Amino acid sequence: MSHYLPELEQEAFSPEDFVERLAWRSLGGNMSPENFNPAVLQDAFKQGIRDLQVLFETTQKKCERLEMICREEEARHHQKVGELQDKNKASYATYKELDAQIGYVAMKVVHLGDLLESVNTPRSRAAEAQNLMKHFAEFIDSDLTAYNGLLQDPAKLHEAADIIQKLHLIAQELPAGKFEKARQRIAQKYTEIETALIAEFLRAHHEGDKATMKEVATVLSHFKGYSKCIDTFIDQSQMGAFLHKEMFSDIVPLCERSDQLIAEVFTSPEQVMGKFVSNIYNGKLQEYIQSMLSDRNNDPEKYLKSLYELYSKTLQLSNDLAKFKMGNDPAFLKKLTRQIFSKHLDPYLSIETHYLKDKFTTVLNRYYDSKNHHKRQFQFGGIHDLRRDLQAKLGARSNINIAPTVENFGGETFLSEEVAINLLQESKLAFQRCQLLSKPNELPKNASQIFEILLNNLCIEHIHYA
Repeated sequence: MSHYLPELEQEAFSPEDFVERLAWRSLGGNMSPENFNPAVLQDAFKQGIRDLQVLFETTQKKCERLEMICREEEARHHQKVGELQDKNKASYATYKELDAQIGYVAMKVVHLGDLLESVNTPRSRAAEAQNLMKHFAEFIDSDLTAYNGLLQDPAKLHEAADIIQKLHLIAQELPAGKFEKARQRIAQKYTEIETALIAEFLRAHHEGDKATMKEVATVLSHFKGYSKCIDTFIDQSQMGAFLHKEMFSDIVPLCERSDQLIAEVFTSPEQVMGKFVSNIYNGKLQEYIQSMLSDRNNDPEKYLKSLYELYSKTLQLSNDLAKFKMGNDPAFLKKLTRQIFSKHLDPYLSIETHYLKDKFTTVLNRYYDSKNHHKRQFQFGGIHDLRRDLQAKLGARSNINIAPTVENFGGETFLSEEVAINLLQESKLAFQRCQLLSKPNELPKNASQIFEILLNNLCIEHIHYA
């Protein structure tokens, strides 16, 4: 009976194939009509049916037993889930109760803290006032060497800075007559401590001690010399930073290093970074640009080329530096660029037009000199054109040549493709400079002037003359 199970448990079970195999086995594999015995086949089928019936009953009992086990397991799990839900409800209720108690205790703690602060604040202020009065009394003493202690201890410089800064504010409100000496002594000590703080900041900067730099910068932010601290930091950061002859490549890496340090040290990093960049533009960069553009009168061609290149590089530099936070003015870098180039941009068009006229004249004269031709001065347009047209019409009707004799010059046309290319190339460069260096509202007018110079020299002085 168990030998049926492998066949019955197959995924692709076919009843027809099963019956065929059963018949084949019962006949011993002999399916010839001569040896066919229906009684044997009938007995085999009856026995197979009985075996399958017994197998069915056995399997059904197993299924019923398994179903009963599943129902019992389901009941146990259902009971367990119910118990867990009850525990969860109890835990949630306990949590709500504890949360309410914690809120109540927190409210009491805050209230107690307010009470303690209301008592402690006047007490701490009174203690601070007493401490300031004690130090102020030392400054009132006629003997300047009488006060010492905290304000004279280099190890307590930051604490002394806090005291002297407050004394300095108080001294500004005192009448000048009676407390003049005390005011002078406080101002002197104020300057000494301020100088010592800046020196400590410089030392920490040299040593790379960011924590001390930040602490000192925070203390100095309440002093009048805070800007001097920033200026000193900027000067020290730029010292030895410009190693290349062409300094544009050094500026962006310097700003990237300094921006990270500024963000870690100063309380207002955007303002410091703005001052840092402004110092570069108005300092080293402006000096470099002025030195490169110092030959304006002697070599205008070199000057215009250098001006175009330097202004292009400065605009690219401004685009590269725009990623840094330098305040709320979006036109900050644009203003700096205009500021350092203003003395060169204002007279630009005058220099450009004079240079173009001289350059075009030189190109044309060089060409005519190469042809051993002395260029003649003609008046184009007006009476000259009217006379030429009348001579042509009268000569055609009367067959009389009344026009002046025309010199042939050996068939030379005095037209040069090379000259035209040179003039057009110079004009192209001039238009590029004009587009970059002109103000937006002046660009059309400036471009028109350059075009008029090209038109006059190429079309009139060269083509029309020929």
